[in-house]
Amino acid sequence: MAERRSGDGWHEPARDIPLRWGGYRLRYVLSVALILAGALLVQATSVYTGYFLLLGLGAHIAGWLVLPSRGGRRLAAVLPSALAVSSLLIGSLACVLLVLPLVFWFYNRQRPALSYLAALLPVLSGIVLAQLFPQYGDGGIVVGVSLIVIVGAAWMGRSTAKSRQIPSQRARPLR
Repeated sequence: MAERRSGDGWHEPARDIPLRWGGYRLRYVLSVALILAGALLVQATSVYTGYFLLLGLGAHIAGWLVLPSRGGRRLAAVLPSALAVSSLLIGSLACVLLVLPLVFWFYNRQRPALSYLAALLPVLSGIVLAQLFPQYGDGGIVVGVSLIVIVGAAWMGRSTAKSRQIPSQRARPLR
């Protein structure tokens, strides 16, 4: 299969990993959908909808397991990410823990160390959100804003990785 590269020569490092089943794009889209849907199902859990917790955690964990990445990296993300997502059930104070899924996203996507600075954004927003929305009933606002911040930070990490990559096509001749 031909390798796809953007116009500047950069490509996702995880694309180079040989997959045992499925294609890269299918597994990537499926994993993102399962991780997010599972996390949102966990947040919809209440005393009356305990089955959402099991369905949500199952989907969230399955999302990490199908992510196109090395097996050990995927397994390392499962427990911390599931615990961080579940911790929001105690209220907005726990939203700073949502940095864990982002850090493991960077780890699985093989982002350079500089990309991890973007993980400060969910921590800072979590501290602010916990102060602004301390009531449990404001969980929808906290989860929505946290999701936007985490997705933005993930794109920042990707942009950092892309800008740090030196394209081999543009190598300058030695004088």
